Amino acid sequence: MSGFEQKFRIFSKLCTEDYLIRYANKGLYKRSLKELDNGLTVQYTWNETSVGCQLSDGIHCTLEDTLEHWECSCPADNICKHVLISILYYQREHQTEDTLNQGEEASSAELEPASGRDDHEAVQIQNTHSMVTESRFHWMVESNLASLIKSYSSSLIEEVLFRLRYPEQIEVLEDSLLTVRLVKQEIEVSFTEEASLTKALCKVKQTAGNMTKLEALLRYRMQQGLDDTEAIGGRVHDIKFSLQTVRECRSMLTGLLKTGLARLPQSYMAQLETLAIAAHSGHLPDVERSLRGIQGELQLFFNRHVRFSMQSMLDRVSKLYLALHVLEQEKVSAFKQSQLIGSFRSKYYAVSALHLYGLGADAWETRSGYRGITYYFYCFDDAEIYTYSDVRAVYYEENQFSYTEHYGSFTPWLPNLTFRQFAGEEVQFRSVKVNEEYRLSSGEGAKLTLLPRTGVEEVSLGKHMQDVASVLAEDSRSFELFSIPKERLAMIKVARVVEHRFDKQSQDLILTMESDRGETLDLTLPYSTEWETMIKRLESGYGAGTLEDFYAFVRIEQQRIYPISFLKGKTVISLKLDTGYGRTRRFGRL
Repeated sequence: MSGFEQKFRIFSKLCTEDYLIRYANKGLYKRSLKELDNGLTVQYTWNETSVGCQLSDGIHCTLEDTLEHWECSCPADNICKHVLISILYYQREHQTEDTLNQGEEASSAELEPASGRDDHEAVQIQNTHSMVTESRFHWMVESNLASLIKSYSSSLIEEVLFRLRYPEQIEVLEDSLLTVRLVKQEIEVSFTEEASLTKALCKVKQTAGNMTKLEALLRYRMQQGLDDTEAIGGRVHDIKFSLQTVRECRSMLTGLLKTGLARLPQSYMAQLETLAIAAHSGHLPDVERSLRGIQGELQLFFNRHVRFSMQSMLDRVSKLYLALHVLEQEKVSAFKQSQLIGSFRSKYYAVSALHLYGLGADAWETRSGYRGITYYFYCFDDAEIYTYSDVRAVYYEENQFSYTEHYGSFTPWLPNLTFRQFAGEEVQFRSVKVNEEYRLSSGEGAKLTLLPRTGVEEVSLGKHMQDVASVLAEDSRSFELFSIPKERLAMIKVARVVEHRFDKQSQDLILTMESDRGETLDLTLPYSTEWETMIKRLESGYGAGTLEDFYAFVRIEQQRIYPISFLKGKTVISLKLDTGYGRTRRFGRL
């Protein structure tokens, strides 16, 4: 028997009825059996890595020891009955031979002297057989993942890891195959006893099928208590970076901490700019962003700006210094190094479904010359807050961004839905692309469906629903080095607005809210000429004085609470956008 025939014989034994039906379908399997019962025969020609199968009806097939690769002279695009017939005929031809061999082994066992096999040994053999049966798919939890995913590209592995962030119920069925069913996606992946992802069966083909096979394996391993995120994370990211730039940045920050802000020369701004450029060319995107953030804070300090925050400055310097120290030591895993390095461009991946609840919109402008509107949504699927941002660069004179125009324009997903409506809707997305920061993409392919909006009082917002005490303590929590920085957002239940005043020194409008427990909380709205109308309306009351029992969606930043929107029932008021441009709706009518 040739070497490949031995491989094919082992493969044919794995091709159980269940295996072939799952790979093809039940009808094709039955037709193949019927052809064999009608007298169809097959002749085999063995090659080094394949076998030629000549069927008596004139069809010729070429098979390997996997169903992933085959050829047939018939015009079928997918697996055909001739391939199944070639396998099934080989099984029938050797079934009698296997039966005879088993009979001989049984007879030899009966003739063996009793002294050679005592009762204890018989029990051991029985237990061993039982263990082998129970652990036919032990490779799924015991095999080295690195060897299983050797053929997978880093981008494919990265997308699978991203999918694992989303909860997915799995159902496991074990018979001749171990089948993992991804319930929400309605996809099944069937694994064989052989430790190979290529031998697994999945109706989804090509690259998408390969990703689904790996996702099913990893979710099965997660169910068994194994976490492979960090183990295979090193395959995902390019961790090449300039160690010299890391050392220079840390040395510069050490000098800053020794000198202190009071004696720091303004020429230090040029050093920060130079190092930011060096970080960019040294493949350190998050270091570059952190340096520019420090640069922005320092500019406020030199300008004696009222909004300079020493706490924010210390937070930025401390986090960057610690990150640089860890990178310089080179003692953490590749996965954690990639978390500190970041990426220049955010990658978006398709998510099968998202059920989102509109929380309002916020308009903003950066000192670096960008304007935009960010729309906020609570996701029922994973209890996270998702955003969609419409952003434009306005640092060129000819570029402008009208908040009113963009807020009233139509969304890319539904032609008759404006962004103003979108901000207060409950929606269902299908096949929408999302990045690691939970930002939605406007790319093609996503399907949006409007759902009847639930009253905010009936929505369970989980960790985002906070009381006054937890909100005030929120800003004092320590930052996490190995995590994606997020906006600190919260929903607060408000009993009433007890006071509104304008602080001329800080140029802030302060709205003092009171909770059901009598606790008070100041919400801050910084003044700017763009929002002058909104500030004046809120300062004069504009219905806020009569508004009771509502929810405030806020952003927590630098020990201040900035309101984004007010919600009551099925209504959402985005403060800047719905009160700053002559909107007729009043807070008292929420």
